[in-house]
Amino acid sequence: MNVFDIDENEYASTLATLAEWGDAKAQHNLGAMFLEGLELPRDYAAAMEWYEQAARQGYAPAQYDIGTMFLEGLGVEPDPVRAAEWFLLAAHQSDAKAQNNLGILCATGEGMPQNMIQARMWFLLATRGGLDDARDNLELSAEEMTPDEIDRAEQLAREWRPSS
Repeated sequence: MNVFDIDENEYASTLATLAEWGDAKAQHNLGAMFLEGLELPRDYAAAMEWYEQAARQGYAPAQYDIGTMFLEGLGVEPDPVRAAEWFLLAAHQSDAKAQNNLGILCATGEGMPQNMIQARMWFLLATRGGLDDARDNLELSAEEMTPDEIDRAEQLAREWRPSS
């Protein structure tokens, strides 16, 4: 049998086996299947459980997805503070989507103190990571800032290093 001949049920079953064995990527992908209701029934609690297992292993995409669940209230009470905490974990591993979301939270003051310098720093890092949406946010942030604040944000972005 060719790997491309696996049907949907076999794929979900194989993924579940790998997830149970502790594979962080498989745990994340299984969580995504439960979150979206793809090939499995939509189950936010199961999605969170699998994401948390992957996130505890330091898997940034799972950390980002948990942040999204808290931000959007998917199966949990909306909690922008907890969302920011999860986004921060992923952002420190250079996850551009998490960096962009942190920029938005910093810019709006949702879940963390409003700080346009920090917001712009995160937008700069997200654009460095190739996220096109961050470019628009970067332009918008400049409208709210002085030239000195923009320079400070750019300096912070230059000095920033991912967590190891």
